[in-house]
Amino acid sequence: MEINTKAPLDDKATKLKYQFIINFGKAAHAYGSSSIRLEIYLGRLSDVLKIDGHFRVTPNQLIFAFNEEDKIGQTTHLSSVISGSFDMHKLAKLDELASELDTGEISIEEAFNRLKEIQKLKNPFGYSWTGLSYIFAGVGFAGILSGSWMDVLFSGLMSLIVYGIVLISKNSKERWASLIPISTAFVVAVLSVLLKHFFISELNYIAVTLSAIIILIPGYSVSIGISELVNSHVISGLTNLINGLVYLLKQFVGAWVGFTLVLAFINVNPAVAQPIDPIWMWMLIPILIIALPIVFQTSANDFGWAVLSCAMAYLGFLLGSELGDNNIGVLIGAVLAGIFANTWEWKTKKPGSIVLLPAIMILVSGSIGFRGLVSVAQGDADGTAQFLEMFIIAATLAAGFIIADALIKPKYNL
Repeated sequence: MEINTKAPLDDKATKLKYQFIINFGKAAHAYGSSSIRLEIYLGRLSDVLKIDGHFRVTPNQLIFAFNEEDKIGQTTHLSSVISGSFDMHKLAKLDELASELDTGEISIEEAFNRLKEIQKLKNPFGYSWTGLSYIFAGVGFAGILSGSWMDVLFSGLMSLIVYGIVLISKNSKERWASLIPISTAFVVAVLSVLLKHFFISELNYIAVTLSAIIILIPGYSVSIGISELVNSHVISGLTNLINGLVYLLKQFVGAWVGFTLVLAFINVNPAVAQPIDPIWMWMLIPILIIALPIVFQTSANDFGWAVLSCAMAYLGFLLGSELGDNNIGVLIGAVLAGIFANTWEWKTKKPGSIVLLPAIMILVSGSIGFRGLVSVAQGDADGTAQFLEMFIIAATLAAGFIIADALIKPKYNL
């Protein structure tokens, strides 16, 4: 939707610049750029193109305002967008394109064509490796949740089913894509309970369900929402926070309906197997760390750095947990990941989110909120405390990133 306060522009070159910024902003938002960073970046891009632009970015809406030469007339473009997707490979390509435009290596016409080419790029790892990364993520998270070997095994298999549902839903109509949190949780919940009843009586079906869908858990959205609120980015912060909670609620509803539906007809043994020996975590955590950059479609050139960022975040968590408690661990992990991402951003001139996003997932708080909701539904009084703990950890993550930004100022790439 476009609203003009004066007659349409006759200057084709200026109109082309406007359209490029609009298309660039939509693409960057779709690939995972945060609201604060994208606003700053679009402002820099408008300076490069020598136009007077002002921008407002939220998770659901983009507003582009371009002032005319007389400073009175204004061209405004409002776009409704959908948040929640991450493609670090395309995001890096967008940043590279903007840099080339800044240095004059390419013209605005060439940049327009390059933008179209970037939008057509395929997943750098392909379907097979991405599917395998979902399995690895499920296996790794099951280990973190202290599951048994059967829990670990079937969490990986269920994660592959989740990936299949995600692929089918995203390639279908938008309505089905919006049902991903409900449909994935429901299917995995039903299958997990049936597995426990008919085949593996000691399976922890709640841990398997959570581990399988945890890659979709909106811990990032909740954490970034609180971080943006702290930075006075109220509209975007509230929207991110509410979107994350709504997504989490959808996942809970899907899982709860699945559990309730099956358990209404069958009884399951409440016993669960002993968790794996903690020593095995030194094998499962590296598997998880390798999987996350693939899930977020990190390019091959940046893959190693993303893995290193995840490792630093987790080691920081372990160190903090030894010195104090899990909250201290989350804080130190967030500080280390933030410092690494900001330093990497300055050195490589690439978006720091490429290496920061998978590290945030290592410290994810959404799983705690999901477990809390499930516990409440089962009549466990401790469930409410678990759910509230999600906000404490999210706030701790935000504090860690603020400290990191104070120590190493971010360059504010995409």
